[in-house]
Formats: sequence, structure tokens, C-alpha cells
Amino acid sequence: MPNKIIVILGPTCTGKTSLAIRLCKRYNGSIISADSRQVVRYMDIGTGKIPSGELDWQIMKSDDKWVVGGADIYGYDLIDPDGYFSAYDFIKHCQKILPRISREGRNAFLVGGTGFYIDAVTSRVSFKGGGPDFELREVLSKESVEELGYRLMQLDKNIYESIDKKNPARLVRAVEKAMKGSEHNKIVDTPVIERAVHIGLTAKRDVLYGRADKWVDSVFNDKLFNEVELIIKRFPKSHRLRGLVYKSVSDFLKGSIGLEEAVQRVKFDLHSYIRRQQTWFKRNPEIKWLDISKENFDSKIQSIVESVLNG
Repeated sequence: MPNKIIVILGPTCTGKTSLAIRLCKRYNGSIISADSRQVVRYMDIGTGKIPSGELDWQIMKSDDKWVVGGADIYGYDLIDPDGYFSAYDFIKHCQKILPRISREGRNAFLVGGTGFYIDAVTSRVSFKGGGPDFELREVLSKESVEELGYRLMQLDKNIYESIDKKNPARLVRAVEKAMKGSEHNKIVDTPVIERAVHIGLTAKRDVLYGRADKWVDSVFNDKLFNEVELIIKRFPKSHRLRGLVYKSVSDFLKGSIGLEEAVQRVKFDLHSYIRRQQTWFKRNPEIKWLDISKENFDSKIQSIVESVLNG
């Protein structure tokens, strides 16, 4: 395992992947995507696998990785839309990929917005039993029943299948119990990383919302519609069709809502998602936050990365 890893995290649409690709080309790195939606095959446009504004970057796909703009990206296309993938599966994936990156003499960049995955790999998540975790409950209470159900299914499929999926209080408690339960003590077997440096990308809320809205406007076209139609045709019962972006597009394609309403719903959902991501990341005081709207942003990022790699 590498003795150090650079984590680039932050809310959606902050340019994490584009930044990481540029850093990988400059500092001989490879990327592991830490995004619970990007692990799914055929869900490319709606999950932002292809960085917006970088249309000239060449993209090559193989069985175990994508190569985007000359940088290796692992963690895409690990399961089908009806497949099951948990934080434990993500850890096992990292345990396989991190030594490979190290053997190739490259630096590892863990990049994404799924805080649960990042915390699991860097050993920040505790899955042991105990009393109520009110801080965790506060975070979970802001999620929809669909999102809570998806999170619970990742943690404990048996409980997910038996619980009342329309009861948010029960879902919150079940997710909390599953995260802290003895069944998941095996997650302590995480990659041995001597040093994980967390770099967070952020900006004022109106800037983040504006970037998200611009992304929605750029992808809401036939390519996204064709992507969703393919999933509906091949995986009609996939719960991911009820997830972020895909539910609104599915409803539009079925004719239950108009185009303008679908676009506004996606924008509203992304704004809410940004707030939830920020709430989760506040739990980690070690994150070095950088404002992407500042003129000296790039130089600060490079300074931090160089100090880690040379330290």
C-alpha cells in the first residue's frame, strides 16, 4: 500500500475530477473515484463521469479503468444498475487498486463527493456499537426516504428488505444501527495509509448552486435522455432510476412532467445534495478547504500537493 494518499473532496460540480486529472498529469498520479453513483455502468452523463467543459479530452474505457485526458481513473463501472455495492465493497476495491498504483510508481488521488466512502477508506468511520449518535442522526434526517433506503441497502440488504421504507424515523435508526453494528466490524480491515491529506473544494453557496445549474443545462439533452432510456429498457426495476437526476429524467420521458419542470427539479435536488454533502464534510476537521472562485486557487493546490509528495 502507498504510505500517503491525497484526497480531493467537496460538493458536486466543484471540478474535483478535472482538477485531479490535471494534478495527475503534473505529478504522475492515478485517480480512484469515491462516488457511490459512478460505480454504476451505463450511468455516465447523469453522474458526471465525464468532466464538463473538457470535451477535447480523449476518453478510453477498459474492463478495469477509464483513461480520461491521459489520467487513469479507477472506480467507474463496477456494477450494473441493478447491482449491489456497499462501503465495504469500496474498501475491497481500494485494497486491490492502491497496491497496483504503488507498484506502477504513481501517486494515489482519492477523488469524490461520497463522504461515507472516503471516511471508510481513511478509517474515519466507526462501525462499532454503542449509544445513540445524535450527530449522525442529524445528518441522516436531512435525507429523503429514497436516499435513506439506498444507504441502508448498501449497509444491510436483509434489513432493507424487511423495513417500512416509507417511515423516515425507522430508516434513520436502521441506518445508524447498521453503520455501528457488529456485522460491519470487518470494515476495520482498511488500507494501511500512513498519511491521508484531505483537500476540500468549496465556494459560497450561490457559486456552488450556479455551477450545478450550469451543469444541468449543459447535460439536459438527447445524450442524457438516451442514457436513461437504455437503463429503463434493460434495468426497469433498478432503484437507481429513483435517484438523483435519473428520477426527474425518467418522469419526463414517461410524460408525467414537462421538460422545464424536470430541469428545475434536478437543479433543486442538486442544491439539496450540495447542502447534505457540506454537512457531512463538516465532521472532518482535517480538511484543508480551498475556495475554487479565488484567483490563487491553482497555486495553493499545487503547493499543498507538492508538500505532501515531497514530505
